[in-house]
Order: sequence, then C-alpha cells, then structure tokens
Amino acid sequence: MNRLRFALLMMSLAPALLIGAGLRVLARWTRWRCDAGASVLFHKILCAALGVRVAVRGRLAGPAALIAANHVSWLDIPVLGSLLPLAFLAKSEVGQARLTRGIAELQGVVFVDRRQRRCIPEVNRQIARTLRDGVALVLFAEATTGDGNRLLRFRSSHFEALRETLDAGASRALVQPVHIAYLRRAGVPLGRVGQPLVAWYGDMTFADHLWRLLRDGPFDCEITFGEPILFFRMSGRKEIASQAHASVRQLAADRRSAKLLEECGPALAVSGQTHHSPGENCLIDVKSRRTSAQ
Repeated sequence: MNRLRFALLMMSLAPALLIGAGLRVLARWTRWRCDAGASVLFHKILCAALGVRVAVRGRLAGPAALIAANHVSWLDIPVLGSLLPLAFLAKSEVGQARLTRGIAELQGVVFVDRRQRRCIPEVNRQIARTLRDGVALVLFAEATTGDGNRLLRFRSSHFEALRETLDAGASRALVQPVHIAYLRRAGVPLGRVGQPLVAWYGDMTFADHLWRLLRDGPFDCEITFGEPILFFRMSGRKEIASQAHASVRQLAADRRSAKLLEECGPALAVSGQTHHSPGENCLIDVKSRRTSAQ
C-alpha cells in the first residue's frame, strides 16, 4: 500500500508541476499574475497524495497579513498552501536544487540567506512588496524546525518589513499568529512521543522523511488562526515578535487543553461524585497546563 501511495504521489505531482510551470512561464511572458488558484490546487493534490487531512480553526484577518507560524516540518508549506494563496519566506538552500526551486517559485517565495545579516534589509523590502501586492506571506519566525513539542523563540528581524509596508503607503499592517498542530496518525492521537514522526529537524534527509510519512500515515493536521496584531509606525519589531510568540504559545496550550478534554470526556460526565474521579483529575490537569503556559 505504501508503494502504491508513493506511485500515486509521483503521478499526481507530475501534471501539477507541468501545469504550474506552464502558468509561471505564461505569467513571465505576458506580465500577467499567475492565477492564485493554481498554487492552492497544487498543494491540495500534494496533501491528498501524502495522506494529510487538514482542519482549520479561525480565519485569515486580511489578504496582506504577515503570518507568524510555528515550524514543524517542510510539510507545513503544502498544508498552509492548500488553504489559500500564500507566499513564503524560505532559506536560500531551498532554491539550490532546480526541482525544489521550481516548486518554490510557484508560490512567489522570498529567499533569504540567514548566514548573511546584511541581506536582511533587502529581504524585508521584498516582503513589504509582497504584502503591498495584497498577498499574505508566511514567516516561520522560529527560523528553524523543532521536534514538534517545543516553541522556540521568534526572531524579530523580518517583522521590520511591516514598517516598510506602512512607509510605502499601506493603510495598515498586521501580524496573524498561526499554530500548526499534527494531531493524529491513522486516527490515533500522536501525543508528545509521536510528534517526531512528523517533525523534520536535525540531520534528517528529505527522502527519508518523505518515505516515513508515506509509511506511517495518514496524518491529521489542524491549523488555528489567532487574533491579529496591528503593527503601527511606533511599534517595536521585538515587541510585536514577542506578542506573536505569546499568542502562538497560547494557541498551542488551548489545543492541548481541548485535546485533553476530548480524551477525558467520558470521565468528566461522572465528575459530580464527591471523590476525585478520573475526569476531575483531567480537569485539574487542564487548569495547571493553562497556568504554566501563561
């Protein structure tokens, strides 16, 4: 079955790549903006081939938002890209291979060399141009992937692009916190131990990680859009990055609490007894988790 899914993945990717590449060439020749629906369709096909089911909570606050999201895996890009037209900030290493660069260009990716700090102002100008064009851009503000259980500090450098957006005449600039959670594998909750099955970090190779996804899937992913954060000319990028980090952390804590209540639902139904039932223990655990997350 895994080999069949892998064959279906390759068969579905080929026409999607050809169509996407054709639209990109046409856009360059005619100076016509590539139909945004093509990129969404491409990522929907990719998610279906990989066996990833996506659920959404909340909605995007505006078409020109800077989306600040946690980063678990390369899978985050097709998952988010399957929801609506987006651009992404990607490491320059992604564009070194022709195939990955071709796929990335279907999204209007802004490439950044994180080893060269002097490149940050130019990258911010590119981000600002993308936002002024009315395209939401995803910033994986941790600047790396983790094991899926921890939220790393948000780097603030590229939040400065919002100021440039305002200086260029935009009526408003906002950050949309987003939390990405991989919840279940074949219907079974992943939990903390299972998160590394999806996470792509350390010295993992792309090929090995892809094969493991096909072998162990399907997976359920949930995307939660938080409340937007307005960026003003007097706003500090570090302050806004800190607010976005706190918001994503709270979204993660709320997701864990909701998951715990789902698992303890039957026990909570009888928690009216005078002694501590399993449901009451679950409720106490939920409260303690929320307190520790703040």
